[in-house]
Amino acid sequence: MQASINSVVKGQHDFAATSIVRLKRERIVAAVWVLTLFSNLPIYIATFVLPILQPLYWIIALCSLTLALRAQHKFFAQNFCLTFPVSLLVYASLCLTWYIAQGGGDTIVLRQRLLGIIVAIAAYATFTLDSAVLTAARRTMVWVVCCSVAINIYDITHPFALVPATSEFATLGRAAGLFINPNQAGAALVLGFVLTIGVVPARFRVPYMFIAAAGVVLTLSRAAILGFALVSVVLALRREDLRPADLLKFALAFAAATTALWWAIAGELEQRFKIDPSLVLDRVLWIMDPSGHSDFSQDQRIELVERGWAQFVTSPIFGNGLGSTELWDLPTSTHNLYVMLASDFGVIGLFILPAILISAMRAQWASSSGGVAAVFLMFWGFFSHNVLTETYLLIGFSIIAALSAQPKAVPYTRLDNTELNKEQSNFEHN
Repeated sequence: MQASINSVVKGQHDFAATSIVRLKRERIVAAVWVLTLFSNLPIYIATFVLPILQPLYWIIALCSLTLALRAQHKFFAQNFCLTFPVSLLVYASLCLTWYIAQGGGDTIVLRQRLLGIIVAIAAYATFTLDSAVLTAARRTMVWVVCCSVAINIYDITHPFALVPATSEFATLGRAAGLFINPNQAGAALVLGFVLTIGVVPARFRVPYMFIAAAGVVLTLSRAAILGFALVSVVLALRREDLRPADLLKFALAFAAATTALWWAIAGELEQRFKIDPSLVLDRVLWIMDPSGHSDFSQDQRIELVERGWAQFVTSPIFGNGLGSTELWDLPTSTHNLYVMLASDFGVIGLFILPAILISAMRAQWASSSGGVAAVFLMFWGFFSHNVLTETYLLIGFSIIAALSAQPKAVPYTRLDNTELNKEQSNFEHN
């Protein structure tokens, strides 16, 4: 009898030890997903460091790790809800159907969109392995946000150090960091801030907000700055992750700091950092009065949107085919996801992004910080046509869906292995 009891206890210990080791591995893989793809590291390396190491290889490696971990679970068990991946597969079927119906053609657009869908589903499959895995991913994102801000500061104070002056992607006077594009850098910081504010201790949330805002402002991305203001107000109104008093403290401190800094260094901007002060002022004043300030970038965006909308109007039911605004004679697409998809698929394209976000959030728009992030992504769709293909945004989609799949919000705990150590101690005591 005693031998039987000892055997059972030993089995429990072995099972507990195996579970703890597996959970640690899952948390590490989730952290690697965020560190790799949310930072835009693969694209930066392929563009400026090691062209042979393409982003596809990173994605294949990450997906392989996820498949290996998922093989140890019942694939659709626990927090894995089919609503989000099914919506992405429906979008994939639309892309394939329209591509076949138009008689094929250049496959680059189709590959990009299908690869984006694969990344979103694989990341979602990783973050839903366990609530602790999702929390690990969000904690890692805190560090990515902070490091990205530090890189932005280095970028703005060391012109052309990260993106050479000879590159077509060089943008003087605006920080981009590893994202290469200042608008993408700003969007990543806003999205990262929203998705992580809930795992930052309450006493550090205002300083964290200050750090994220500084990184966004350095990009001089008007859309990102507006987006940050939007999500900050929504977070404060929800009174969960951020209180109205916190927002007021931040606003006063940030306004005072930026004003003081401007008066201190405005005279040295052009001479020392090669930043045109008029560019900074024009972009800030545009936010206050868009109708009174215009530049080449704004005029080009308006032209692209008008051209894309004209294509949609000529074929509003079935659209003009996959890549209709990406393979045309203009230098880029519409900078507007809604118009781009409407031109591709017809009127149904206007509802693709909202449908995917609704499927990700399900009925938890008001009860989860993921709902605020979803609002930002819908807002960002008016300023970017790459919302469904850029990896850092796809990581955001996956975390939003994983948050809504949780039985309840994941509370903040210390950034260590306290939970795992406690569980292990309990089993050893038994």
